[in-house]
Amino acid sequence: MSTPPLSTLFTHHHPLPFENVNAADILPALRDALDAAREKIRLLLQNQEPASVENTLLPLEACDEAADRIASLYFHLLNVDGTPELQALSKEIPPLLSAFSSDLRFNPDLYARIAELWDRRRECGLSPEETTALENHLQSFQRNGAALEPDRQIELRDIDNQLSILGPRFAENVLKDTQAYRLWIEDESLIAPLPASAKAAARKKAEDENRPGAWAFTLDMPSFIAFMTYCPGASLRRDMYLAYQQRCIRGENSNLEVIRDLLTLRHRRARLLGYPHHAAYTLERRMAQNLGTLDAFYETMLPKVIPAARRDLEEIRALKELHTGEADLHPWDYAYWSEKLKQCAYQLDQEALRPYFEYTATLNAVFALCDRLFSLRFVPVSDLPLYREDVTTYRVEDSRDGHLIGHLYIDPFPRPTKRPGAWMNDLLGQGLWNGAVQRPDVAIVANFTPPVDGPSLLTLDEARTLFHEFGHALHELLSECTLRSVSGVNVFWDFVELPSQLLENWLTDPEFLREHARHVQTGEPIPAEFIDRIQAAQRFQKGYQAVRQITFGKLDLAWHTTDPEDLGDDLIAFEQEAIADLALFPRQPGTALSPAFQHIFSGGYAAGYYSYKWAEVLEADVFSIFQQNGLFHRPTADRLRETILSKGGSRPPMELFREFLGREPDPEALLRRDGLLEESPPL
Repeated sequence: MSTPPLSTLFTHHHPLPFENVNAADILPALRDALDAAREKIRLLLQNQEPASVENTLLPLEACDEAADRIASLYFHLLNVDGTPELQALSKEIPPLLSAFSSDLRFNPDLYARIAELWDRRRECGLSPEETTALENHLQSFQRNGAALEPDRQIELRDIDNQLSILGPRFAENVLKDTQAYRLWIEDESLIAPLPASAKAAARKKAEDENRPGAWAFTLDMPSFIAFMTYCPGASLRRDMYLAYQQRCIRGENSNLEVIRDLLTLRHRRARLLGYPHHAAYTLERRMAQNLGTLDAFYETMLPKVIPAARRDLEEIRALKELHTGEADLHPWDYAYWSEKLKQCAYQLDQEALRPYFEYTATLNAVFALCDRLFSLRFVPVSDLPLYREDVTTYRVEDSRDGHLIGHLYIDPFPRPTKRPGAWMNDLLGQGLWNGAVQRPDVAIVANFTPPVDGPSLLTLDEARTLFHEFGHALHELLSECTLRSVSGVNVFWDFVELPSQLLENWLTDPEFLREHARHVQTGEPIPAEFIDRIQAAQRFQKGYQAVRQITFGKLDLAWHTTDPEDLGDDLIAFEQEAIADLALFPRQPGTALSPAFQHIFSGGYAAGYYSYKWAEVLEADVFSIFQQNGLFHRPTADRLRETILSKGGSRPPMELFREFLGREPDPEALLRRDGLLEESPPL
């Protein structure tokens, strides 16, 4: 397939032209696309007829189509293959997009036009989806300064421009500090218990860096987790742990001043718009709505999870003392002795499970699940443009009649230029493009254990991550909306994790495991005792995991509810004080979470990290219906598809949730599933 030039993205719904993209072409193409968008807005405002969906809402939705495609292409490439040329553009492209957004939201005539249509919405007979989209646009104008005085708008525009630069700078610093670290091992006996795949990857990394005969361990997730879980040397684990927790605290990649600047600008922005702080601004457009709701949420959770977490750690500490005679448990001990405890309690060895979760077989298992629940077929194709040879592409179609659902890209393994972690990206969102409703193009990106001298064998956690990201992909692929602004994953941030966390449940279902988890060499199904152990381990360390997640959420809220002038000179000290009541380990000097906390400082989760635990409540509640009716009960899956997955953000999320479940979410659904409702001593 020949690669279309970037200019064709102005007029055709092409797959994004990844092949042979010249970084130098992206910025000029984006400038042209933004100029075209401004011209469309000018024409929209020339219309003197009363505001309607056809002459106002639809043109506004469509004005930035080309710019959206080019920006999607750029940011995807930046995250998956962040070459120096693409990184250099991160100083120019976000400000351009921010300036365009400001031009749009500060345009008084456009604001007046949207407000006019809002006032006429009943007269015009808007559909629920159109009403939601219009309200979103109206609030976006209001929340981005349309009602401010001109001098205040100038101030807000400057803030937005600065914020658009600081977020990418934060992420770039994390990437650089993550890439810079190496823990070199010369004596193989020090790492003898590590998985063969982890040692092979470390050996290859060392060879690539001209250190044959050595092993190089990095802070990339597969390397870091394997080392912390299996390296018997506490001092080596300590070195690796401290390196990870000290990222971006000092040196040229320090993020401390970036954090201060981000928080200051976010706070100034919120106050300009009439909110007491950034959290209040954010929560207005969240399912939770306000801090009072979150306070009540945590008040329900914390009396159960903190005692459970302390019991979890005491079990690990006692095991360590039994084997070593040392009474103290350090944070760099947790992964290692937690794995030992899991093996002792459940005989569940993560490495023994790997052969049953070979990457391709696990991917095919997800495909089979999607077919069983939602009649989806994933057909490998070779005619979509690729940016790397190890990316695989699929046509997603309805397995009943073959009609197109969308396209899927999967990019599973690490590379030096790829951002850490795993994510789903809607490359081309579902909905109207050039006047016609189009199906989406979706990418799943991860950093799974790569194949070295054999196939990629996933840990159970990596397999869970694959299921998680597939849940996000389903939310986009199954969307049946008209307007892109409310389709797919364009939902409130504390609702977006529901489909992803929900799909994880099927991975450990016994029936599903018996059918799909087969040994990579023999083809034998996973032994029944392994399934029993996986089931028994489902509640393992749930208290600790819950407190860890809540700690991140409360730290996020502490940053975004505090006036930056009250932070003091020592940001690390502020962090420690903010989460002191939740600390399960003594503070380690010189370490901190925030300088590398990408979710809230460069990833869109500012004042919204709580949503992970919030969404666990939602998915536990939803999954309980499958448990009652049958995990593969098609009427339940059909209802989930109809009421939630197909609707995107076209209606308020609480309405959609109530339509599926018949009531509002119950936090005890999660506590019950995780075994945390048993009586606990008071805090």
